[in-house]
Amino acid sequence: MLYALDRDELKQLQTADWSAEFPGAEMVAAVFRTDASVLSTILPRPLRTQKNPLALAFVARYPETSFGTVYNEAALFVQAEHRGRSGMYCLSMPVDDDMAMAGGREVFGYPKKMAESITLCEEGSTVIGSAVRKGTEILRIEVDPKTTEGVEKLSMTGLPDPADPRSFTVTAYMFKHFTAPTMRGFDYVPRLVAEPVVMRPRPDVRCGAGTVSLTSSPYDPLGEVPVRELIVCAYGRFDNTMLPGEVVGRAWWLPGFLKHAFFKVDVAPIKLGWVGNR
Repeated sequence: MLYALDRDELKQLQTADWSAEFPGAEMVAAVFRTDASVLSTILPRPLRTQKNPLALAFVARYPETSFGTVYNEAALFVQAEHRGRSGMYCLSMPVDDDMAMAGGREVFGYPKKMAESITLCEEGSTVIGSAVRKGTEILRIEVDPKTTEGVEKLSMTGLPDPADPRSFTVTAYMFKHFTAPTMRGFDYVPRLVAEPVVMRPRPDVRCGAGTVSLTSSPYDPLGEVPVRELIVCAYGRFDNTMLPGEVVGRAWWLPGFLKHAFFKVDVAPIKLGWVGNR
């Protein structure tokens, strides 16, 4: 009975491997420099910005996973630091599958939202990754992949594997929090989660000239993150692993954190009068 598992079933789940595998993930990804002054406003404490911060954007198609669903996903991360540990803070992660959305939000605190369109396509020699929500294309990456040179620059967002400098581990930072049932305040002090994600580019990953377009809508303010300098743009297949995360901090000063707490849901723009009630 799924509503009431027996002891053997519970033991089986307790001893299961809860890491998530993404073999053969088709991805178009870009690393670029952004603006430290902007990030100093966007990043909640205790996260800190770095002097010349990087950002990571990607669009991905996952044809196989270890948790029973296949889906498409896009994301925007910005570089952040917590107690000397560099990582990437997730600002946006649209998906097109409810299981992937619920798991990422409820377990780790990823700001996942359902999107109406996440696509990877080819136009001539150009690969285009696109994410559309609420009628707006909020993320678009274009690349003309021609060479394997430069793929290792993707590892600038994490720690390279000494045995393979093309492979790297990114520490993803998220704040896990839920609004209290009273609709005032939080269920608990928001938790800062750090989760390692291992990225393994296959030999077919190529780099080339590219562009990154971030566009804001009332619901998804990606355009608030400026693209100052494109470092690398790449396309190909990856074998990725999401490892279990850990709580590494708290947002103890709730008045200071509150301004960062509303971009995960779409109701705030309506309550603020930015858009009409649909």
